[in-house]
Amino acid sequence: MMQKYKIFTKYHSVCITNQTFETLNVDGKEIIKCNRNNFIEIPFSDLLKEVPNKKSIILHVSDLDVSKVLIECMKKFVFVQAAGGLVRNTKNELLFIYRNGKWDLPKGHKENNEEIDQTAIREVEEECGLNDLVMGDFLGITYHTYFMNGRNEWKETHWYNMTTQSFALKPQREEGIEKAIWIGEDKIQEVIDNCYLSLQDLLRNTKLFL
Repeated sequence: MMQKYKIFTKYHSVCITNQTFETLNVDGKEIIKCNRNNFIEIPFSDLLKEVPNKKSIILHVSDLDVSKVLIECMKKFVFVQAAGGLVRNTKNELLFIYRNGKWDLPKGHKENNEEIDQTAIREVEEECGLNDLVMGDFLGITYHTYFMNGRNEWKETHWYNMTTQSFALKPQREEGIEKAIWIGEDKIQEVIDNCYLSLQDLLRNTKLFL
């Protein structure tokens, strides 16, 4: 069974997969072969160190369960789960927020005893001042790592399509959100170009405008 996980840092990505080389885009990437013979020798957490201009990595797994390799990569990180949404209005515009010099989609951490889809709705409502969201289909999961509050965190974010009848937006400024605005097809590329790498990957593999 084909398995694939893509984890992003600020500067590069690590793709853990058992896909055949013929189906992978290996241009400009470092290839590391992972199998039963060398598994214990690979410094998995070092692969995700944030180094400017670092090449993206393909960790090619041949005779192991890919999820086992993923767990090894995660061991030195604190796991955090989050959820958010790609929201469309009735004009087929998409909702983006602007924070810390980057465009992003509204999202946030999962609370205790909360279902992950409930997290997505709650966080989008809180961050953008909406109250009529309708949940759509599941969009995908992104993984990214970062250093915050004295620890290395591994964030797994669940994304959902959503719709709203509203146009008025109120950015949650106490969360550092400077803007919450609707983006049309004519502006989407420049917005995506200034998103985090994990979100760029998700959006470029999603049909954004119907």
